[in-house]
Amino acid sequence: MLGKHTLKAGEKTELKVSFATKGAPGPFEKIVTIDIDIPAQQQVEAVMTGTVKEAPGAKLTVTPRKMDVGSIKQGVSKRLKLAVTNTGTLPLTIRKIFLKGGSTVYFDGVKQGDIKIGEGKTHNIEIEYIASKPGTLKDVILIESNARNAPKGGIAVMVTGKSEE
Repeated sequence: MLGKHTLKAGEKTELKVSFATKGAPGPFEKIVTIDIDIPAQQQVEAVMTGTVKEAPGAKLTVTPRKMDVGSIKQGVSKRLKLAVTNTGTLPLTIRKIFLKGGSTVYFDGVKQGDIKIGEGKTHNIEIEYIASKPGTLKDVILIESNARNAPKGGIAVMVTGKSEE
């Protein structure tokens, strides 16, 4: 926003410029073009550079993100181990861990109490995975949390392998 639109010789005014930074942390460079009424110079450019700091929040990292369970018998469980790390700056809350499609829930914070992980901390989680049908396995385990980097449905862990009757 420009304070005054017409200036006399030697007079000054303030130009306020802002841009939306939500979801855009990191370095930036923006060019503001100002149209002026001076012969032989129709525009002036002002270059703004800086760094947008990331908003504080929990961030979730899961290791591993893909697990091959090999060959397992249908209906027999296999213990899967996940390391869940909070790489953010606020506490991480794990609310639910479930098989995509909702058929199997491995952890439910409403019933069991949410898992709380402090910043920079890791929590090891073990789940009992059961192949529900024979054939090639391509399941997705979702981790629902308050993490800023998690999509709406949760962070996905892929489970592959083969199930036999």
